Amino acid sequence: MGAAPETVTAVPARPDYGRFGLFYLGYYGYVGVISPFVSLFFAARGFTAVQIGVLMASFQFSRILGPYLWGWLSDTMHTRVRILRLTAVGALVAFLALPAVESYGGMMAMMVAISLITSAMSPLGDALTISTLRRYGAFDHRYGRIRMFGSVGFIAAVLAGGALFQQLGMQAFPWAASTMLAILMAMVFGMHDAPDEGPRVRPPPALPLLRRPDVAWFFASAFLMMFAHAALYVFYSLYLERLGYSKFAIGVMWTIGVVAEIVFFYFQGRLFARVPLGTILAGTFVLAAVRFGLTGYFPEVLWLMAAVQVLHAATFAAHHSASLKRLQHWFAGPLQGRGQALYTGISYGVGGTLGGLVMGWTWKALAPAHTFGLAAAAAAAGAVCALMSFRGPAVPGAAQASSAATRSAMASEEVSPGDSMPNR
Repeated sequence: MGAAPETVTAVPARPDYGRFGLFYLGYYGYVGVISPFVSLFFAARGFTAVQIGVLMASFQFSRILGPYLWGWLSDTMHTRVRILRLTAVGALVAFLALPAVESYGGMMAMMVAISLITSAMSPLGDALTISTLRRYGAFDHRYGRIRMFGSVGFIAAVLAGGALFQQLGMQAFPWAASTMLAILMAMVFGMHDAPDEGPRVRPPPALPLLRRPDVAWFFASAFLMMFAHAALYVFYSLYLERLGYSKFAIGVMWTIGVVAEIVFFYFQGRLFARVPLGTILAGTFVLAAVRFGLTGYFPEVLWLMAAVQVLHAATFAAHHSASLKRLQHWFAGPLQGRGQALYTGISYGVGGTLGGLVMGWTWKALAPAHTFGLAAAAAAAGAVCALMSFRGPAVPGAAQASSAATRSAMASEEVSPGDSMPNR
């Protein structure tokens, strides 16, 4: 008599990391069409400056609330890929219907719906990528090289979109965005959820972790970094144009920053292997303070402006990767989706929105130079918060919560040794 065949869940020795790179290529290609050109599309539809401002604000509002709702849903359903597929299809259908929308109220409703749907993509895509990389111990050496595809997709979409809209006009905008979403949808349907890190249990609450001092300091630092970057994303091009820089020169400055972040992402593993994470994270804030201070008070020095754009490799790329790695100390396993969503909502959502409002006030009430001076001050304060975030309990809160949930599940069912693997 033969023994009953043993059921074994196949775990690939090495996942297809290229699929994650294609996801970032598609998603940030879509962002490269939306971010620089959607306001021009609104203007071509005849909306006033005030109406356009309200429409643009709807994007930020959805980034505050949407990511956490999607993160909670993914942690509860134990899937990210199915939600990404659903949102990719939903966003594509919405953009295909956009040319038929004529009224301002209809456009507002459509923009809120689109931004709410697409607010799932960045945090859940990152959560899926990070979960898989942590499963195979490959975050430090692989994440940067995967994420750099997003930077390539963004700059390619910006350049191609500019040329396309120059030739065809802004009526081509919905079709360009729909094309990018169709490509993204095809890439998402080729992805798979990360293998479970243990038995599926009721996900523990995430919000109580915000009461931990080290977690609160970390999110305060993330908020301040995006608050500071509002000066860059909202006013940098306008500032240089006011000082007499040509549109070509402004484009070159932005290109320098994107190329710098691509280079960093490619070589990220070497830095993370040699320098402590706390030093990297705090250092990005110090360099951000230098970058924004020099941008604000020495803008007429052309070579200096080009040089400080290279610091985008630190203030965006290094900060992003270091923050995601630090986030894993508290939000991993069943907390992964909501932790990633909290990071997106607090930093890009709340930080970016308030930063834009406050920077707009300083631009008008004080002087454009002081807008970047305020950004430098916010970055310096963020360095203190980042250092404080490394002063906390030795055992990560996420590990404590995950362990408690796992013990509860094991008390009611037998779990074989092959059913779970360590988080590291």
